Parts: sequence; C-alpha cells; structure tokens
Amino acid sequence: MPPYLFCLYIITPVSSYSAKRLLTFFCIADIMWSMSVLSYIVDILKTPLPAVFPLLVILFLICFFIYYIVIIQPRKGTTEWIQAHLNKGSFTLLAKRHPLQRSDVEPLVVITVVFLFLAIFNLGETNKVDVMSEIDVLMETGALSPGSTHTNNMYFDEIYHVRTAVEHIESLNPYETTHPPLGKEIIAASILTFGMSPMGWRLFGAIFGVIMISVMYLFIKNMFGRTSVAACGALLLGFDFMRYVQTRIATIDTYVVFFILLAFFFMYRHITTDVDAPFRKSLVPLALSGIFFGLSFASKWTGFYAGAGLLVIYSIRLIQLGLHYKSNKKTGFGLYLTKTLLFSMLFFVIIPVIVYYLTYIPYGLARGMSLSRGMLWDPEFFRLFWGNQVSMFNYHSELVAEHPFSSKWWQWIFNIRPILYVNNALGDARAKYAAFGNPVVWWGGLLAMITMAVRVFTHRDGKALFILIGYLSQLLPWVAVTRIVFAYHYFPSTLFLVLALAHIFNSIVEHRERIGIKVVVAYTAVTAAVFAVFFPALSGLYMPDWYYSYFVRWFETWPF
Repeated sequence: MPPYLFCLYIITPVSSYSAKRLLTFFCIADIMWSMSVLSYIVDILKTPLPAVFPLLVILFLICFFIYYIVIIQPRKGTTEWIQAHLNKGSFTLLAKRHPLQRSDVEPLVVITVVFLFLAIFNLGETNKVDVMSEIDVLMETGALSPGSTHTNNMYFDEIYHVRTAVEHIESLNPYETTHPPLGKEIIAASILTFGMSPMGWRLFGAIFGVIMISVMYLFIKNMFGRTSVAACGALLLGFDFMRYVQTRIATIDTYVVFFILLAFFFMYRHITTDVDAPFRKSLVPLALSGIFFGLSFASKWTGFYAGAGLLVIYSIRLIQLGLHYKSNKKTGFGLYLTKTLLFSMLFFVIIPVIVYYLTYIPYGLARGMSLSRGMLWDPEFFRLFWGNQVSMFNYHSELVAEHPFSSKWWQWIFNIRPILYVNNALGDARAKYAAFGNPVVWWGGLLAMITMAVRVFTHRDGKALFILIGYLSQLLPWVAVTRIVFAYHYFPSTLFLVLALAHIFNSIVEHRERIGIKVVVAYTAVTAAVFAVFFPALSGLYMPDWYYSYFVRWFETWPF
C-alpha cells in the first residue's frame, strides 16, 4: 500500500459504516497511484510553468470526483441503502419541478448584473463604421482598413454576418446566404438599436449571452430546487470561455444556442407538469419549447439537432404517462394523447415553418417585392425561398475547405484545439482572442456526463437521462460530419456539461449539506480563478507575450 494510503488509514476512524467508504476510497486512490497520477507532483517543480496549470486542474478534478464517489455511498442500514440493495426504484421522467423562491431573486440579480458588466467590457468602440466601404477595401486588398482592430472594426465571420445584417437594413440582396436569415436579422436589429458600430452590432449578442446565464439559473433551480446549486451552476456557464467569447462576436451562433437552451428548458417544464394537472397547464411550456426550437433552426440549421433530443425526451414522457394511466387504472389517456399530438404538430412543425418562411421577407424586399402586394403568396417569393434551401444544403454537403484552426469533434470534448479569432500587435504587447472552453467546466463536465450515463443504468435517474439525451443530440451528429468544423460547434453541448455538473453539485449538497456547499463553492471558485487567468485572451486585452507564454498557452495546440 502506498504511504499516503497507510497514513490516511491510520488517522481515519474505522467503523462498520465507514469501512465500505474507506475501501472505496482506497481502491480509487490505489488505481490513481498505479496510473502514476500523483507521482507527477514530484516533477511539477521541474516542469515549465504553463504545464503546471493543467496538472493542477486535473488533480483538482480527480480529488473532486473521488470525494463525490465516496460521499454518495449510502449509509448502511438507511432507507437509501436498503433501496440500493433490494429495489432500485422505477425509472421516470415525471419528476417534481421545483419553483423559484424569493431567496433566488438576490443571487439571480447579482449574477446577471456582474456578467452584464463583463459582457460589455471592451466589447467594441461606438464610433460609426461604414461597413460596406470596409467590405470594398477587404475585397480589393484582402484586408480591412489600416489600423483596424477587433475593437474598432469587424473580425472573423463578422465580415459576413454584419455585412448581411447591413444589407437587410438597406434592402440589398444578401451576400451571406449559407445560413437561415434570423440570426443576421437580430444583428440588424442590434445595429438599428445601438448604432452602426462594433458596440452596436455586438451588443444584442452580449445581452443574449447574459440572459443565457439567467435561464440556466432557472433551469437548474427547477430541476434540483437548491439556490446554492442553481447559483453555482449558473456561474459555471458564466465563467465558461466559449459562452463569453462567442456571445461577444456578432455571429449567429449565440442565437441558435440561446434558443436551444430555451427549447430544452421549456421541454423540461412540460415533462414535469403534474400528471393530474389540467391539460392546458402542459400546453404553455410545450408551445414555448416548440417555438424556441423553430427559432433555433431559423438561426442556423444545427438547431435541428436539438429537435432530435427534444423528440426523444417528449416520446419517453408520453410512454411513461401512458404507463402511469394504466397502472393507476385511469381513463382518458387516448384523448390526452390525441390532443397532445395535434398541438405538438402545431407547436413544433406548423408554427416553426411559418416563422422560418417569414424570416425571408428581407430577401423579397431586396428583390423589389412588397408585403402589401402579396409578396408572401407570390410564386416568385416561394422560388426564392426554396432556392435558398437547396443552395444551403448543397453548400454544406459539398464544402471542401481548410483552415489552420479547424478541429474534429473528439478534439472539442478534450478542449484540444481552440479557434483563434484575433492576434493584434501593439508595440511589445498583443491582443489574442480565442474561442475554447474553461478546462474546469469542459473536463469536469465530461466526467460529469460520464457519471450521468452511469446513473441512468445504476440509479434509473430520469434527470441524468434528460441531460445525457440533450448532450448527445448536440454532439453525435458532428461525428458523421466530414466537412470542415470548428470548436464553436461544441457550444450547444456545453449547456449540458453545466447541467451535468449541477447534478453532481446537487448530489454532493444532498449527502453532505454543510461541507458539500463548501466543496461546490470551491469548484466554482476554481472555475472563476481559471477564467480570471485567461481573461486577457477572452476579452482582447493587450498583454505582453510572456503573459500568454507563461499563463495561457497550456498546450502546444493552443494558439497563444
């Protein structure tokens, strides 16, 4: 036995209850020792400084999950222990929904205000930019005007999406037609509201990014009922690098992720509606889930992936509801099922298709059509609409391209390959701006997601299944995609990493309330600390090269 295990054995009092817990801990720790995880600590002082940080994070995550595994072991002789050995209980998605309480108002407001400030920090200048003139310069010279930076001009895909937003405003034929129009129309609304400036075209996205955190708070609160867990879970999303960076650039990914989050949030509210509640009570969340699903794929076709997850969850709930009616010898399920399916067709098919069709109005206006002259019924408008669907499909299915910061789906889950958006020089300092994940959230979230899969089979955990289905619906389609893809395509999946970690948090607090809250807060604090270290690379601050070399470039594949 390694020395540290012997010492731990000596100082820990042994009882009939603790023996099993100690044995579990010893086995896991012994595996760690055999894998030489702890032996790396000896070499840390000999290792270059950037390599120390991932080792420390990995060690922290190992300790955190060992603690989780140990404390969730039921006490011998308790009801939980008896159920674990004799009856695993019945699997169900028909869980109780926890309401928001007055005690939630203060943390929700504070979190929202703090992240609103962070969202607009160094977001962009307010000086007016002639976008179309800049595009002309770009087409002629291959670069934007001299002196352009991420704060005073466009960068990355803003040159496509902001340009198209301006064309919608000016009723011009859109240049970028490889994605549906809604996301670019929201950017256009941001410009009309806040001005033709970097701040103006980015501000709506930044605000949507902050609202995501608030929705996540409500989601976790509804799911688990604990204010501490909801607050810490929302902070994890707030301190995730991908959410922070991606919502501060005027591209369409912010909006598809925002609508996906709301679609799953309201689906959860639908499936947790009391089975004995009047039918109409389940309709509102079902309608909102369907509408936000429609808005997601009206922003970007990847929203369809969410539809697959929603459909699986929805179907399981209907099956279980039918079994509930049968086991309780209740009548009327046939009528309930018929009404639910009919309304679902309205909410998830008819209304989304109508909304999707209406988002093409700017395309018609650019061709000289008019709503007052029946544009929506004009065969020419329909041909324009349908032609764009064919064009988009052909573009994405036939795309062959290369990019220095492209990546594969398996690189996303391990946070291997960020995408560098900005690399500006100013004297001896640089502003580097990249989209990737907070290692504490992404690596810890991956372990938490594996735990969700285990709990589905060992505990018949309906909440874990909900989270797992959501995650897989966003990730698995990318496994089959052969075209060029980037780290930001993992953005929707990160929502479920946060929910999985919130599930772990809730279990810890449930089993050890006092110390459990401290452990959960500690995890959140480490997440915040890593966010603070990387903040210059997330907000575009100018820093000396040594800062990036010593604190930010953890791996050779990270472009800093």
